[in-house]
Amino acid sequence: MNSFLRFLLAIWTIGFLVIFCVPLLTGNAIAGGIGLVAGAVLLVPWLVGVLVLSIFIWLTNPRR
Repeated sequence: MNSFLRFLLAIWTIGFLVIFCVPLLTGNAIAGGIGLVAGAVLLVPWLVGVLVLSIFIWLTNPRR
């Protein structure tokens, strides 16, 4: 379960970066503006998702 949650956190992080940064890097002003607005709108839910996934990873980490 822990490995799956780590994988999900990686996908969650990469997905946000793709939505936020790729339109700006392509040089398309309209797509860049849309990506910037979408990234700003999705920032808070993304941060909440990172926090929740991090807590689940911590909880499912095998004890040593």
